[in-house]
Amino acid sequence: MAFFPLFSFSQTDTTKTADEFNFEEFGDADDKVIKTFCTQKVNYLSPTKLISIGYESQLPFHLASVGTHGMAQVISTAETHVKTFGGFRLGVNTPVISRSNLILNLGVTYWNTRVALSNPERSGAFFQPLQALNSTGINVTVFKPLNNKNFLIIQANADLNGNYRNFSALNTKGLTFSGTAIYGWKKDDNFMWGLGLSRTYRAGQVLHIPVILYNRTFNQTWGVEAILPAKAHVRRNFSPTSYLMAGYEIEGNAYYLERAGNAPLHLRRGELKPRIMFEQKITGFIWLSAQAGLRYNWRFNAFNSQNPTQNQKPLFENTLGNPLYFNVSINLVSP
Repeated sequence: MAFFPLFSFSQTDTTKTADEFNFEEFGDADDKVIKTFCTQKVNYLSPTKLISIGYESQLPFHLASVGTHGMAQVISTAETHVKTFGGFRLGVNTPVISRSNLILNLGVTYWNTRVALSNPERSGAFFQPLQALNSTGINVTVFKPLNNKNFLIIQANADLNGNYRNFSALNTKGLTFSGTAIYGWKKDDNFMWGLGLSRTYRAGQVLHIPVILYNRTFNQTWGVEAILPAKAHVRRNFSPTSYLMAGYEIEGNAYYLERAGNAPLHLRRGELKPRIMFEQKITGFIWLSAQAGLRYNWRFNAFNSQNPTQNQKPLFENTLGNPLYFNVSINLVSP
């Protein structure tokens, strides 16, 4: 469809000589150039999940606990077999501001881990409150491009972690704060990387560590997606709507365990997960994600405070078997 100007042209002679022109009326063409910004996307990168609903489960494993009680340092031991260790996972990530010079996302997460023991009545003092581990969190992520080569990423999380059974039982003693700030460079649409600092509870205890962002696509088949040391994967694309990833992720947090008639405990849970993930588009923006791997126990000890001193000994020191785990989810992804 053609569009015509609203103004007609008369046949009047409007020819002017060079002396009649006022050149000050003309601006510098460079002043009218629109500033461009880099995007947060890399070619063939795994899609951003706006809504994720899934379930994760670990195979049965053995759990042994050694506890130290009171001023007399009385030591007790207990062992049990964990039949069920897994639960429902929900993640919602909503873009609030989406402009070329600023992207702001708000998110909500809920992870539930149900724990079923083979002999709970004879499992010892530590296992009594260990029937569920829940984590409810909110997060904000800011992607701020500075120009068409440089960018900032800022992320902050607040999580309530504990053995609460409903939201009315939430306790602020299980509140943890995490955050990451990265300054990055985007060389082209196939490569972006950055350096930053992070405060994290992923390994079960608070850590302040440097981080490296590295997203790179080598060709239409292979790529790497990593935020070191938290996670890193090699990506094998079969098509734009199907890919396989192999790598690892570190998960965890500090949980407040409220116990009736006893001093409360703070469980430091950290897991290293070597894994393989397969993701496939089902229809439209709906994708299926499936992963399988090994859950390696990094940390699962309990203290009387959330952030104990370096030399403080745990009240309960626990040894866990390292089972296989599985995770399946349905996801609504970003266009």
